[in-house]
Amino acid sequence: MKLTIEAGFLWALAMLASAGQIAQAATAYPGSLSCKARVLYSEELPFAPIGTWLVRATLEITPPHGNPYLLTLQDWMPWQGPPPQRGQSLRVRCDPADPGNPHFNSRSF
Repeated sequence: MKLTIEAGFLWALAMLASAGQIAQAATAYPGSLSCKARVLYSEELPFAPIGTWLVRATLEITPPHGNPYLLTLQDWMPWQGPPPQRGQSLRVRCDPADPGNPHFNSRSF
């Protein structure tokens, strides 16, 4: 029983921490909305610095109550993390006034 209470406490603590990060992201980017992003295409490119991947990904970003749009991003990411995979979904902060500049809730890629 004690283990269950401790696990519940840790779970609640993790939920509060993630809620705080989302709230912080919402205040850091005023006017932005929580949007869904889905990876349509992803490739690893050559010529990345040692210890990183150079990744190009095409995302379909769907704002709430809005039309989806496509966005292609290219950036370096640490080699320890897996590159984005086709079909992967994640949450981003997006601003309808600036659709080409999403803000990722976590450093996923």
